[in-house]
Amino acid sequence: MLTLYQAEWCPYSSAVREVLTELGLDFVVRQVEPEPGDRATLRALTGGDSIPVLETEHGEILRGTRAIFRYLETRDPWLYAEAHRRQFLAHAYTREADVVGRLVTRLRYDRPGEDVAEGPEEAQVVHVPEESRYELRLGERRIGFAAYRRFENTIAFTHTEIDSVCEGRGFGTRLVRGALDDARGEGLDVLPLCSFVAAVMRRYPEYTA
Repeated sequence: MLTLYQAEWCPYSSAVREVLTELGLDFVVRQVEPEPGDRATLRALTGGDSIPVLETEHGEILRGTRAIFRYLETRDPWLYAEAHRRQFLAHAYTREADVVGRLVTRLRYDRPGEDVAEGPEEAQVVHVPEESRYELRLGERRIGFAAYRRFENTIAFTHTEIDSVCEGRGFGTRLVRGALDDARGEGLDVLPLCSFVAAVMRRYPEYTA
């Protein structure tokens, strides 16, 4: 199997992973140290300390995106290659909004709030345009938000969060439907890049009519 030496934050590594995905190629990921000077194991294996590095099934070492891409261009495209590329381009909004960065910061800090006795119908959906999001509030407490990016007549919902004590109780649906109703009232085209927003739109066909 292919082995990719990489780091998640590295844009060159990310580009290689996308192409591997489009080609439908399974691969093993090996993480490297963040600082090049600390990558003694990588230097011993590849003769260098830069990433990404791809080791082929036959043990050939390919250093850098140019060499890796030249090799991958020899591989036949997967049946779903074009569909994956379309999704990659469609999700450009999430990369521009740094959705991944926001999610990473939740590690070790994302803790449930106090229990909520109220139901979803008692929560209010509030548009906060200066933050590019819709918030779900119970009184002064924010229990969730739906982030978006707006471009001309399109609103792209990129990420939705609900306090974990409220999950599975309909609060997320209340938030998303409120945001969708507002967007529809403004005559905006909705691009549901967030999987939860997409699921709500499938469940309520009036939002796709």
